[in-house]
Amino acid sequence: MISVEGWTTIRYLHAQGVGSRTIAKKLGLSRTTVRQAIRAEEPPKRTRAKRPNPQLAPFGAQIAAMLFEQEFIGTRILCELRARGYTGSQTALYDYLAVIKEQRTRERASARFETGPGEQAQFDWSPYRVPLGGTERRVVVFGLILGYSRRKYYLASLDETQGSAFEALERGLAHFGGAPKRLLVDNAKVFVDDARPDTFTWNQRFLELCGHYQMEPWACQVRRAQTKGKIERPFFYLEEHFIKGHRFDDIDALNTALARFGTEELDHLVHGTTQERPLERFVDEEAGLTPLPARRFVSSMEAVRQVSRDCLVSYGGSRYSVPHRYAGTQVWVRTSLGVRVEVYDAGGALIATHGLAAKKGLTVLEQEHYAGLRQRTPVTKVVLSAAFLARFPDQQTFLEGLLAHHDPNPSIPLRAVLDLVSIYPDAALRAAFAAAVELHACTPAFVRGLLERGPTRAEAPQRLHVVLAAVPAVQVARPLTVYQEILRGGRA
Repeated sequence: MISVEGWTTIRYLHAQGVGSRTIAKKLGLSRTTVRQAIRAEEPPKRTRAKRPNPQLAPFGAQIAAMLFEQEFIGTRILCELRARGYTGSQTALYDYLAVIKEQRTRERASARFETGPGEQAQFDWSPYRVPLGGTERRVVVFGLILGYSRRKYYLASLDETQGSAFEALERGLAHFGGAPKRLLVDNAKVFVDDARPDTFTWNQRFLELCGHYQMEPWACQVRRAQTKGKIERPFFYLEEHFIKGHRFDDIDALNTALARFGTEELDHLVHGTTQERPLERFVDEEAGLTPLPARRFVSSMEAVRQVSRDCLVSYGGSRYSVPHRYAGTQVWVRTSLGVRVEVYDAGGALIATHGLAAKKGLTVLEQEHYAGLRQRTPVTKVVLSAAFLARFPDQQTFLEGLLAHHDPNPSIPLRAVLDLVSIYPDAALRAAFAAAVELHACTPAFVRGLLERGPTRAEAPQRLHVVLAAVPAVQVARPLTVYQEILRGGRA
């Protein structure tokens, strides 16, 4: 049976896309064992530790001194114990030696990875199934923990893209008010392009982010999950005490509850190793953190987009509006937590936020982005149409009629209608638009006339009643000139 660490290593490598044959070769295991570990959702059951032979208890201190200080081998220790009265078996002694060696290894590992104030932070994430708005969704919870104080920050996302990981990391740094000197991460693709020891290569965007916050990146060694234990163990507590049994309206409600859980509970929970509350130890750690830059990180490799003349930027197959003063400029675009799209100007300042379009091909508009356009500003038909739909998204039919009625130059009537929008209430405007559509009179003059008359309602269209004079009976064989004479009032 493989150990829990072996099980964890196999599943980690498999999640990174390493094949079972390669894993088996790296770890010296059979492919069958590797496949079983990949399929097993739970870690292997630990066998109960063997109790030490009671005859060894009186010699505990002497055995430790001979093993660790004098560095005696097992057979030498057995000889020394025999001379002092030990009558137990050799196997019992060797089992005892294995136990105390493992204990010493764990103690040294713990001491080795304890860090001073502000020296190190660890970052990782874990997926969960969480009810959001009545539907169970896959949610990824990112976690950042300071190595000295053990203060933690969690942020939930609907995806685990590089952008979401970076956003969670940046929000965590902002929550702590500073950055550590070193950041320990695993070998996920968002951080590392090549994790092989001989050709190890950091991801360039991640290096840019670390440089922006003046942190040194450190990678967790493969098959050494214990080096990142400070961040991995708290996820178990989070799942048991927060995730299980709770429901949330949406991802924002989940993050609000996560923030409250961190500040009201985790910050004040006595840590098992330090035996202190994280918030109390943070007093010493805060001074060791590096101050944060004035602006958030925007990579030189982020998605750069050109804003069109109609104040829209394309991203992910859909279009999103930005304030009209950015028309024709270059902006940075990226997603946020799998639910929003954020647009930044060339200097890295946030200028627009939209909900992520449900499907490709949509145009997402914000009415305020078109506010303040001067009447004489030379804008296109698309800009004016977008401004109208931002105010009246349900009046697409009227807009189409207006454009068709004034083709090919609808800019003037569009401006005239927008002028009416700034004067009359929405209810009166919608009634006037409905009447214009029904009467096929989608013109600014008609709409203005209805609004000036007062409360507008869709009136039934007047029908022309034409009474034809009696037409004498005629022969079908007559030429057409005969019928023309009849219509003029002549005689056949």
